[in-house]
Amino acid sequence: MVASSRSTSHGDSTQNPGRPPRTPQENPAGGPLRALVEALAAIDRAETLEAGQAGLQTIGQSLGLPTLSWAPDVARPDFDRHMDAFMRRAGWSDEVLSLWWNRAIMLKSPLYIRCRTGAEPFVTDLDARIPSRPSEIPRLTGLMRDMGLRALITAPVHLPRGRIAMVTWGGGLTKAEAREALGFARPYLLAAAHLFMRVYLAETARFPSSAEELARLTPREQQCLRLTAQGHREEQVAGMLGLRATTVRFHLDNVVRKLGAANRVHAVALGAQLGLVGPID
Repeated sequence: MVASSRSTSHGDSTQNPGRPPRTPQENPAGGPLRALVEALAAIDRAETLEAGQAGLQTIGQSLGLPTLSWAPDVARPDFDRHMDAFMRRAGWSDEVLSLWWNRAIMLKSPLYIRCRTGAEPFVTDLDARIPSRPSEIPRLTGLMRDMGLRALITAPVHLPRGRIAMVTWGGGLTKAEAREALGFARPYLLAAAHLFMRVYLAETARFPSSAEELARLTPREQQCLRLTAQGHREEQVAGMLGLRATTVRFHLDNVVRKLGAANRVHAVALGAQLGLVGPID
């Protein structure tokens, strides 16, 4: 899903949507490279979402991908008033908004799945064959094609506490042209997406510091929590750590209490969000 980046204060963002990106060699005066550097600096200085969005729009315009979208969390498809307000200001229809907040799309779209499973920017070819199920996905893709979009570049942003955001730039470039743009602009897109989500988190007051939560657990409690997250039972954890099962139970009860969890399952989930359990095979 993408949202239009129309803005009267920053020029017509829909102008020349299919223009291939220029390389620095093609424009010795600076061209896209200078625009990327300046936009990145603007996002870094931004104190409001509006200012951050303007920087993202400048980046898209410089690459021939002027249609902008961002999402604060594709790991949990809940309504976000900031994103919804952005889309409405851009003039999106009720049908598009309804599709955007549809759980089937948020959970099953290949684009969002790729955001959840990787951290590198990638190209989506809207001219390619798309899954027919759920039916909302081809409908949404059709609406984007009707806008003149052919390719998207998406930068996932993996945030604290298990949230996964994204920033997407779209336009009329072919898949090959979009890949060329990504090859040139990749580090700028990565940085821009992370800096913008920093602005979002600051404005929405999300994620208070977890330093105290991390310091509450002892190394042994953290070991027990991590092995429990791997699916091991008390007796197995005890054998792996050279402890008694009752001692493991004592440590896990402490973990539940210190993290303010309702039970061990809840404690494992909280531990994963705090970066305490590592990768779970």
